[in-house]
Amino acid sequence: MLVIAASATATSILKNLVLPGIGHFTLLDPALTSPADAGNNFFLNARESIGKPRASEAVPLLQELNESVDGAADVRALKDVLATPEGQDWVRSFSLVITHNLEQNTLETLSKLLWEDVTGPPLIVVRSSGFLADFYIQ
Repeated sequence: MLVIAASATATSILKNLVLPGIGHFTLLDPALTSPADAGNNFFLNARESIGKPRASEAVPLLQELNESVDGAADVRALKDVLATPEGQDWVRSFSLVITHNLEQNTLETLSKLLWEDVTGPPLIVVRSSGFLADFYIQ
């Protein structure tokens, strides 16, 4: 499974999949941990994570929930991944893709890529702001 963004919402989604044992996940996020991230994400090491890649900081804490689950962090930008045929094949190699608050242009590119390949993974899009959220499945 590929999860795009290491936000508090995305890591909470992952928590609910890691606990029962999803097998493998990759967390793709180029962002560095901000003080706001450190204050609202249980899967970051508070002040110790500030300035470090969110994905790299979140994966070890998520893996602690279930030792049978393998996790990987990828700090590339999704735009860069989707810009190459190899990157597109890499995204299509997952069994499920989940995004959180992805920029609209990048989301449209990802959505089109996965929609055009009938053997590609389903896409779950989550958007949230405070206590409001919506999601859809493609």
